[in-house]
Amino acid sequence: MGKIIRTIIPFVLFTIIFCFGCTKEISEEIKQNQPEPKIYEASIGSIAKTELAQLIPWEDNAISINIPIGWNIYIRGECSTKSLLSRDPYSELKQLFYFSEAGPVYTSQQMKENDKDYMDMGGYDILWFESPVVNPLTAENYLMNFGILARTSFFQQAFPEVPIIDEVKIINKQSIADKPSYISDAKLIRAEFRQNNKLGEGYFYIVTADIFGLGYGMMFTGITAPKGLLDLIVPSLLQSLKSFTVSSEYVDACIRAQNNAATGALEAGRILDKSSDTIMEVWENKLESEQRISEKQSAAILGYSRLYNPQTDEVYEITPEFYEYYQNHSNEFELDYLQEMPDDKWSYAPLNGAHYIK
Repeated sequence: MGKIIRTIIPFVLFTIIFCFGCTKEISEEIKQNQPEPKIYEASIGSIAKTELAQLIPWEDNAISINIPIGWNIYIRGECSTKSLLSRDPYSELKQLFYFSEAGPVYTSQQMKENDKDYMDMGGYDILWFESPVVNPLTAENYLMNFGILARTSFFQQAFPEVPIIDEVKIINKQSIADKPSYISDAKLIRAEFRQNNKLGEGYFYIVTADIFGLGYGMMFTGITAPKGLLDLIVPSLLQSLKSFTVSSEYVDACIRAQNNAATGALEAGRILDKSSDTIMEVWENKLESEQRISEKQSAAILGYSRLYNPQTDEVYEITPEFYEYYQNHSNEFELDYLQEMPDDKWSYAPLNGAHYIK
């Protein structure tokens, strides 16, 4: 009996070891034969154009505009200074604004010193003395100094909700053709900036004018988002801007009450069509250029352009720039628990992250 047992034990051990080897080979073969997880491919541009924000109409006796559902709207000024700001209350960098005329700023240091001398000699206070010197009065210089202008007491009194844009970094700029002779400069600018210590980016359509030594931003239009989300929100915000309409009755009333010059850049009708179309064209060219560089996104690239929400089982399309920013600044967002993409979620159709990440 003992001899039989001694004979069986080596055989059993050999069988176990052999079976372990079989299992390993079989599992590796299964793994190799498994199909790659299906990846739902979609470009940022296609998602931005199809996953649009829902808009609702807003109007008063002067203007009308369609704004994203849930956004606040602020209207300030009259006639030549008629302005608006619409903003997501849960994500303040998601905003659009239009200033018919914003200023003044000084166009020379000498003029500011002259105003100081006048006040020192007992003259009346100059309302805009806190304004910065912007020389030369280019669109990009105006934008880089807008935060100083927005902080002045007279601007805060006129428009307390004004976005205070600091640390502006110009990404690119494009001159606007066919500008009138009285205009100093006209450009469409893409820039990064800080607002309330949060990093954002935006498109800014700026026309500057020098009026007797004082500079103004005319038709100053902006659409912004947290850094990395701008490209996903541009079509939605341009839909809103294009709907902005000024009633002819309001413009006529401004002219009757003051004079034709008092309307400034304000005209009847959809006055932001041109600026909206210009932004759209530049945005589309940017995405087409990036697409040519990488005709088909690899899984490695996609891994940095989507985030997963474990609470709702949703996938959000983002940009690699936002992915990098979110890793270090997730505490700035309500959804501070988003995760890298799990292997089994690549087949999910991604949602537009610009509308969901607050």
